[in-house]
Amino acid sequence: MKVSVLTIVRGRQAHLENQLKGLLQSEVLPHEWIVVGMNQEVSLPDGERFPIRTSSVHHPTEPLPLAQARNHAASLCTTDGMVFLDVDCIPSPDMIGNMSKALRTENRLWMGRPRYLPAAAADGDWQMDQLEQLAVDHPLQPQLGEQERKASERYEMFWSLCFAISRSSFQQTGGFDDSFDGYGGEDTDFAFSARKAGVPFGFVNAVAYHQHHSVCKPPLNHLKPIVENAERFHRKWGVWPMEAWLNAFADQDLINFDRDADSITIHRLPSDSEIEEATSLTPAGF
Repeated sequence: MKVSVLTIVRGRQAHLENQLKGLLQSEVLPHEWIVVGMNQEVSLPDGERFPIRTSSVHHPTEPLPLAQARNHAASLCTTDGMVFLDVDCIPSPDMIGNMSKALRTENRLWMGRPRYLPAAAADGDWQMDQLEQLAVDHPLQPQLGEQERKASERYEMFWSLCFAISRSSFQQTGGFDDSFDGYGGEDTDFAFSARKAGVPFGFVNAVAYHQHHSVCKPPLNHLKPIVENAERFHRKWGVWPMEAWLNAFADQDLINFDRDADSITIHRLPSDSEIEEATSLTPAGF
């Protein structure tokens, strides 16, 4: 099955160029690489080993229209197989091949295996074998053997940073719900939509190396869209997503969150100093 790689981006030019360097080392090259900028144009060289197609989406108020950008990338895709890869991820040499094989074998929503790099691991003239040696697994993700695939009913464990899906299954789910504005909840909503549409889910040992960057814990810098998207998710599915973040916001008296209620009250937005204090460079970037 031919597959395209679909990436959405805002800023992070160095990450994007590292992703290209990884794609060029793939054992199975993508049929095309589609890169969609969010409220920005995309600057990349012409593709020599595979076509590079760039586009952009623009939102009047939201700097990170993630759902809209992923849907736009999917609309540009010309292949039956789609591999979505976040801009801060570098594909391992066999990632595309393992994703393609998984789609050929079983038509599922397949989440890949993100492995996390320490600071500076992908700076300068990095080598792929160095990334393999330095990367660590996320403790919340399943451990998979070489080329292993695992069916799962744990749709809530789907993360959108590296996944594969067929065009027909993507259409069956209805794509990403672009009423989710900005950061938070749009990927879990997509997974729940897949479950409702009868698209099976699973994990595949298709490794993507997550490039290190600072993280805000909890993500105070995205508080407003997280709360708004959580309410939207609750109205749609009857359960609250992102409860750990919502509880953390409540612990700081930024919001009033009661999981038995139908809405969330924002008391105040965090200050710049609070956001700065919550932002750190953790050893593995999570």
